[in-house]
Amino acid sequence: MTKQDIIENVARKTGVSNTVVKAVIDEAIETVARWVSEGMPIYIRGLFTLSSVKRARKSARNIKGCKQMSIPAHYAPHAKFSKELREKVRKLPIK
Repeated sequence: MTKQDIIENVARKTGVSNTVVKAVIDEAIETVARWVSEGMPIYIRGLFTLSSVKRARKSARNIKGCKQMSIPAHYAPHAKFSKELREKVRKLPIK
């Protein structure tokens, strides 16, 4: 499912035009991305938690040149899905 599929589905179910739904979804995505990039976690009950986690500095090896290199400490996005969603996915039939 793509973003456009979500827009069309929400517009059909709510009776609101696609352009209004698209504007709302675009603003919601932009707001979530901005908050997570500023270090604020997002909690959506029954779905997921989005946050940023600090990754420690670590050393790595460049496989092409076999040179040791250092990766500085940084933040990375992190998603944790709700127990309810994980249980629904587990019940999907295996194809």
